[in-house]
Amino acid sequence: MMGRWAQRFAVAIERPLVGYPAALAAVAAAVLVRAVAGLVMTSPPNFMAFFPAVLFATLVAGLRAGLLATALSAGAVWLLWIPKTTLEETWRSQHVQLLLFVVTAGLTVLIAKAIHVAILRGAAAEERFRVFQEQALDGFVIMEPVREAGQVADFRWTYANPAANRMAPGGQGLTGRRVSEVFTGQTASDMIERLRLALDNGVPDALDVRRVIDGQERWMRSSAMRLDDGLAVNFHDITDQRRAEEEARRSRDEFEHIANAAPVMIWMSGVNMGAIWFNASWLAFTGRRMEEELARGWLEEVHPEDRERVLATYDEHFAARSRARLEYRILRHDGVYRWIDEAAAPRFDRDGKFLGYIGSCSDITDRKAAETQLRGGEARVRALVDSLPQLLWSARPDGDFDYLSPQWVTFTGVQAAAHTGEGWLDAVHPDDRDDLRAAWSQAIQGGLPFDLEHRLRRHDGVWRWFTTRASAVREEDGSIRRWFGSSSDITEIVEARRHLEERVAERTRELEASLEERARAEAALAQAQRLETVGRLTGGVAHDFNNLLTVVIGGLDMILKNPADTARVKRLSEAALAAGRRGERLTRQLLAFSRRQELKLEVMDVGALIEQVEPLVRRAVGEAIELTVDCEAGVGATRLDPAQFEAALLNLVVNAADAVEGGGRINIHTRRVTLADGEVSGASAGEHVAVSVSDTGAGMSPEVMQRAFEPFFTTKEVGKGTGLGLAQVYGFMSQCGGAVAIDSRPGEGTTVTLYVPAIDAVPSVDPVRPVTDDSWAAGTAILLVEDDAAVRAVTESLLQEMGCEVTTEIDGPSAMARLQTGQAFDLLISDIVMPGGMNGVELASWTHAHRPDLPIVLTTGYAGDQFANGATEITWPVVRKPFRAEQLSAAVRDALARVST
Repeated sequence: MMGRWAQRFAVAIERPLVGYPAALAAVAAAVLVRAVAGLVMTSPPNFMAFFPAVLFATLVAGLRAGLLATALSAGAVWLLWIPKTTLEETWRSQHVQLLLFVVTAGLTVLIAKAIHVAILRGAAAEERFRVFQEQALDGFVIMEPVREAGQVADFRWTYANPAANRMAPGGQGLTGRRVSEVFTGQTASDMIERLRLALDNGVPDALDVRRVIDGQERWMRSSAMRLDDGLAVNFHDITDQRRAEEEARRSRDEFEHIANAAPVMIWMSGVNMGAIWFNASWLAFTGRRMEEELARGWLEEVHPEDRERVLATYDEHFAARSRARLEYRILRHDGVYRWIDEAAAPRFDRDGKFLGYIGSCSDITDRKAAETQLRGGEARVRALVDSLPQLLWSARPDGDFDYLSPQWVTFTGVQAAAHTGEGWLDAVHPDDRDDLRAAWSQAIQGGLPFDLEHRLRRHDGVWRWFTTRASAVREEDGSIRRWFGSSSDITEIVEARRHLEERVAERTRELEASLEERARAEAALAQAQRLETVGRLTGGVAHDFNNLLTVVIGGLDMILKNPADTARVKRLSEAALAAGRRGERLTRQLLAFSRRQELKLEVMDVGALIEQVEPLVRRAVGEAIELTVDCEAGVGATRLDPAQFEAALLNLVVNAADAVEGGGRINIHTRRVTLADGEVSGASAGEHVAVSVSDTGAGMSPEVMQRAFEPFFTTKEVGKGTGLGLAQVYGFMSQCGGAVAIDSRPGEGTTVTLYVPAIDAVPSVDPVRPVTDDSWAAGTAILLVEDDAAVRAVTESLLQEMGCEVTTEIDGPSAMARLQTGQAFDLLISDIVMPGGMNGVELASWTHAHRPDLPIVLTTGYAGDQFANGATEITWPVVRKPFRAEQLSAAVRDALARVST
């Protein structure tokens, strides 16, 4: 407390307006004390009260104030308390005391001055200490031990600077508090133990200690030293520093791990160009230890011829802090020098401070060797190019020429620079230029090979023919790197080819003349054959139709002579009807042979169709012949006319029955086969349904097999066949897109196989038509167009018997006129082939366009060539002549039903 007051008095000198008045006040106080002492004492001392005043004045105001206080004190005593006696001894004694006071007061002033300086310095030091502690970032505390039973049990803070208080848990101050009050648990125990050891050892310590403050782990770097009976401790928080160091250490470890795993050699240097680290690849490559490579030890492995160049490069780039790229040779662990490609870059910290360099090295020995070989190869290729007779060139991916061989320059007489880009087209003949430009553009856009013939101008102005070929060199991703091409002189080849073409043209003309003559001869022969065939056809048809007409005419004649005999009329009518139906079948055979029969193709299950026709076939064969039907399961469906197929199969079975007359076997075998192209004449490649009819008869000779499908060719006796059976089968199969094959040998029987294309479709099923009367047709208005009077009369009678009201016309134009009158009709029935310049299909098309709601039914006996090529599509139902009443009724009913739905 006294020291602090002394400091306060000592600093008064810094304020004279305070110090000097205080000094005068001290002298005045001393005079007052001496005066009071004179009142209570008979002989009080004169100078004793003035020494404190001198000392106080010196401490407060300094040396001058102390001397002033001495002078004023001496003057006051001399004036007030030294008597003016005449006694020499008394006078001398009093003045000696006064002089002694002045001397001792002066010494006191000097001593007080020294004390004043010391106090000022202490105050300055304490102020600096205070300012330092208040502004310091590190915590500083002074602690005293707390003893219990003579042992140190705890420590109490007696001083704590602001930084220490800020780091205290809870933000509360530390002064006056114990460690166990501020910290708890293990943290408090560890701190007390550490402070106890520092107090006992008496030497400063320096530790990084872990503390848990406010639930968070903190690290403090602390130093404690003994201070009398206590401790002075300074510390600062290094948690962030330790985290940064840990992160840096982790980053360094990760970097070293990655660098050591890298296939390239990696190194780092410090700021003085000395190496500080090498990765595992470098050490494995050189076969040396890390210690041997550090600093500049790695230079021992550099090839002596490259060492000076490498150091000069490093000096240059280290000075400029720039990136470096260099190649040099280094000794591998097996004693072989290898070329490496090194890239180095400067390293900087977050503040931009230069830390050194980091570099990577790759072994490029193989690449250097490849480059050497490539240069040698390029030289050889260039020598080869210069020796070739072709004009060679290359182009960029966009098609612009960027290289022309010396041969091109020599041929054209133009410098290469003038023909780069698209300038080369100037050397192309004007007639060929557009085609060549278009073909070259198409090749570039599609990346396609280029091959074209054109003319180029030689240096002497002569046009020569060239064939130019080019192909693209591609990158790994398929993009075009560049084009390479060559142009070869083919003038002699073109001229020879033109001469050859002229000779070929001449020979072709001669051959065509010869072929025309041959064609005329063949046409004459064919005409003779057709006449012979027509003669046979006329005779056969006349023979069969005469037989049929005999039955019809004879029967009708007898009916007219005796129409009352009902039984006889019925018998003769049935015979005439049967003969007419035979005539119908004969007509269909003729149409099938001529491929003019209109087929009604349907999707049919072949197995089911054969099963349906089997009873009819067995009746045709008779009891004396053994007939077997073998149909494999799942043969599938095909598209055919079921009626014509039944007729064809019946023809084959009847022929087979004739072949085994008197006893034998016939087998019908159905299966699914796969035919190759050309395996069966007339059949396409693919899946087919094969129906074979085999017999055990006498077989056929090769000559008979060659003529088997000719119309009217037969080996039967006269009157037992027309020869149209196999011809009809052949015509029917051709119309269905199938084929017929015969396999026969004399004495081994005959097998005829029908091949029809198999299809994947659901077979059609004929709906079961209920048997009803014709009352539905009553009052139906029908327009009938038929040019044949007899057919028109019969058809009109059939329709009227159904209850229809019939209006008839004889041709298309008259029917059009009738329809244009606006007369109401429910149905149009028209023949297809009619006179008057309009056929039935044209009439139906006109009617559909003008009266689309009117249903149409067409009838025909033979459409001939008019619709054979499919130029006119028939979309209306067609009833084939001759037709029966029930067929006509069904057609009319179906047509009316479609309109109503």
